[in-house]
Amino acid sequence: MFEASGGAVNFIAVLVPALMGAFYGFKCLFNTDSAIAEWGIGAGSEFMVKLTGTYCGTQGVMYIILLVTSLSGSWALFAFGTIQAALFLVFGYTTVKGKWAEVEGVNATNEGIIVPAILLVFHLYIMFAMGGIIYG
Repeated sequence: MFEASGGAVNFIAVLVPALMGAFYGFKCLFNTDSAIAEWGIGAGSEFMVKLTGTYCGTQGVMYIILLVTSLSGSWALFAFGTIQAALFLVFGYTTVKGKWAEVEGVNATNEGIIVPAILLVFHLYIMFAMGGIIYG
């Protein structure tokens, strides 16, 4: 697995977003009530939390499958992840720092900025440093 990904650093660069996707996917799909309570976003958000969970979980599973099989030719999936992380960072920042954060009961933490920033850094590394593998 390490060799196919180009070494331990590249393997970890894909593993981190995979684990983050699996973590948030599980949290949103199977611990929905606790996630809603933690974030203070109200019971009306359950559908969107679960929708987010399906996306995060799917991305995590796909990255794990790629790590176990081959990263070769997987650039489109990582490009999608890079664009999504960039959009998530911009809109996460504007949301956490905007009027939504002032709504009573909302727990607007910097998690909405830190998580997409971490994802974007790893995805940019994958897209640029691992080009010889993922574009193959």
